[in-house]
Amino acid sequence: MDATTLKLVDFAERLRFEDLPPAALEAAKARILSTLGVSLAAFETESVRSARAVAQPVAAGPQATVFGSTDKTTPEMAAFVNSAMVRSLDMSDSYVMSAVSHPADAFPSVLAVAEACRADGRALLLATALIYEVQCRFVEVVPYNHHGWDQTPVVALGAAIGCGRLLGLTREQLAHAISLAVVPNIALNQTRTGSLSMWKGMAGPQGARAGVFAVYLAKAGMTGPDGVFEGKFGFWNQLMDGEVFDVPIPDAAVTLANHTFAVQQTMIKSFPTRFNCQVPVFAAIELRNMLGVRGVRDIASLRIESIRKAFERWLDVPEVWNPQTRETADHSLPCTVAMGLLDGTITPKMMETGRYKDADVLALMRRCSIELPDEFDAVAPETRRCRLTATLKNGETRVVEYRRSLQDDAADSGWQHAVQKFGGLTTGLLDPAVQQKLISLISALDQQQEVASLVMLTALKR
Repeated sequence: MDATTLKLVDFAERLRFEDLPPAALEAAKARILSTLGVSLAAFETESVRSARAVAQPVAAGPQATVFGSTDKTTPEMAAFVNSAMVRSLDMSDSYVMSAVSHPADAFPSVLAVAEACRADGRALLLATALIYEVQCRFVEVVPYNHHGWDQTPVVALGAAIGCGRLLGLTREQLAHAISLAVVPNIALNQTRTGSLSMWKGMAGPQGARAGVFAVYLAKAGMTGPDGVFEGKFGFWNQLMDGEVFDVPIPDAAVTLANHTFAVQQTMIKSFPTRFNCQVPVFAAIELRNMLGVRGVRDIASLRIESIRKAFERWLDVPEVWNPQTRETADHSLPCTVAMGLLDGTITPKMMETGRYKDADVLALMRRCSIELPDEFDAVAPETRRCRLTATLKNGETRVVEYRRSLQDDAADSGWQHAVQKFGGLTTGLLDPAVQQKLISLISALDQQQEVASLVMLTALKR
């Protein structure tokens, strides 16, 4: 196996549940709860209905449950459908460095396999830490998005390693699973260009499905090509123009003593928008609070300053300034800022009902201009900044700047935020008693003897 594969296999084999500090465990539980909340809220979205339609029921062999139901399908299809729910609202957690990771996309893969093999809560938490560490450390240094490639193979990589650990694959089998997950699943970043389709939210789910499939293939004896990363036609040469990257996976047990795990560092989203639009929406809400509702109506022009790396390639895309799909709207800087200013929040319901097409939103967008200062880019992505300068009809100006750093993300486990988010997203979908039972179960997940009961509690009210 090549050097990168060896490093990944060594880490997956070496990491133990006991290596995870309390802060990492609480962070993992918070992200699991957030993930389930956004999943259930997306059960009836169009893309999820399409995904559910192809998940055939099974009565034999490994089985896993589709969130929101009691339907049993294969683990790979459960991973696909459930991950489609995770991504549909664009409200799961994110980690953006050299490239973009939505690590929760892979969580349904480890949950499906954990259910199928009757793993306990400790095993699921360990697998969750693995899928986060692998995906986030990869995107920390490998700018594959900027070379025109999408997230699918990185999600598949994380899923294969987490699921492989759950199924007890040997070192050789896990190396083959990594190869079988990555090599056949290279994806084009055309998915995130122009007017965005439903597949924008399915590239990650395809990776989750592929990772599960790869692990079961490897367990059954299937081999994959060597040189996944360093080979002549491997990832570095074919996708990254020959540049070799050292993925910063911890390589010695002593390193873990003071290690901050990736699952502690992702940002749990507050709004159903692209990661890089979260800080601008917070800035918009601050400006709204400063101006009041009447003051927002008096804005003659609005200058938005944000990060060049995040938004430069979108500025001249016509669809960004006149979004016709929710997938385009939730990636549009002027649209999300306008909605935040006008309504004081952005909710899944607003996206579902096409709030982004309303006349007042479009009118405010037309009064917006965007600048991408060097000073903002200099501190990104470690610190995300957005400055809004509103010029009112009477000539007065009001300025708000909002910042958030990686240290801010890691300082709080996110548990209370996840509890509030889960409650808000599942009200009306689950009985209050079931909501509380799920929260309590996840809070004590490391004490659970099996995870099947967790999934069964997600069955929605009919």
